[in-house]
Amino acid sequence: MFVELLDKLRCPHLHDDNPLVTTTAVTHARYVIEGTLGCSICLAEFRVHQGALEMAGGFPVPTLVPETFSEENTIRRAAQLGLDERGGLYLVDGVGQYFIKSFLEMSPDSQFIALSVTGRIDDAVMSIRGRPDVLPLAKGSLRGAAFDFEVSAELMRSAVQALAPGGRLVTDAGLKVPDGIELLARDRDQWVGERIATPVLNELRRATPG
Repeated sequence: MFVELLDKLRCPHLHDDNPLVTTTAVTHARYVIEGTLGCSICLAEFRVHQGALEMAGGFPVPTLVPETFSEENTIRRAAQLGLDERGGLYLVDGVGQYFIKSFLEMSPDSQFIALSVTGRIDDAVMSIRGRPDVLPLAKGSLRGAAFDFEVSAELMRSAVQALAPGGRLVTDAGLKVPDGIELLARDRDQWVGERIATPVLNELRRATPG
């Protein structure tokens, strides 16, 4: 887990937004290999083992066929996520972990979190072993998220909160488009949506005569 990602991590439990405090046992080349992430509010602890963050929930095993790694499939997913020269932080799920190397060639300034993995993914800045209902990420920290497997209502809400305004969400076509997401495109397999910007209302104050 890349140490510079730590300021974007938050406790996934239901209480005030709270950064996670890191205790490291083994680090290598700015990566936490062994350690613990802890919450100062609820005292929850999450283990980092062999470079991957361990969280609750079993992870699906992706079914891989030759077409999975086709150039067309890779370019399609990159377009869905809106990868470009601006870079940013993205979350990919299951099969998506195998696209990260190609994504980095297209967008070198981007970073990727791999979800539902058996071990650390070398090209990812963070690997999450498990499938939690709430992502341990700060609000607005992602430019895009793509899910390859079933998404619970809780995980979907968490992903929407983690997206920055304009951030892309890609998931199964059969899932309902959640509040806060504008649908951009849909085919028989997937839909792509964009996080709607929340308008900021500035209070207007009458000028006081001098």
